[in-house]
Amino acid sequence: MTDIASRPALNGQDLDAAIEHARAALAALLRVPVGGDGYPKVIAEARALLGTLLEYRLAQAGARRQERDQAVIAATRADRNEAIAVNAALLYWLPADDPAWPDVAMTVGRLSYDRYSDAWPDAEPPDPDDLDAACDLLLRAARNHKADERTTLYLVLALRDREQLMACPADTSALMTWGKRLLSFPEAGGSPR
Repeated sequence: MTDIASRPALNGQDLDAAIEHARAALAALLRVPVGGDGYPKVIAEARALLGTLLEYRLAQAGARRQERDQAVIAATRADRNEAIAVNAALLYWLPADDPAWPDVAMTVGRLSYDRYSDAWPDAEPPDPDDLDAACDLLLRAARNHKADERTTLYLVLALRDREQLMACPADTSALMTWGKRLLSFPEAGGSPR
């Protein structure tokens, strides 16, 4: 599942077509009765592919975060919700010691925080379940996996928001620890390692 990132990048209509193809393939696989030892792995790979393609399209849309076109905003939200569902289903299937588990958990955590903190017009009210998912998944994955600056930032923001909702000593302590780690990244003004 980790070799997906090494494939050529898709853009525009090619990306849209790849996503539609991946959706259709996953839907077809889910309609087939369970059979054989390799079947769950094939479904996991189909989910990983669709999740990766959706996350890539979301990253491209991130450059247009100031967009005010309601159709673009609705499509981006739909992609985000689908990416959360597909990756969460993949995460549920993966054993915690699978090498892909931390990356999938961090993806679901980041996307859940994005949905919680949606700043576009006409957003749904923030759902504390999204915030809990973000904090819990990012904390679990980041503790056992080297978190990059982006993931660390997401974790700090999610912990800050949850700490403001309900003061919890464990969250306060984790916020301080991860805040220090965030400041250690050179781009954040910290010293190089």
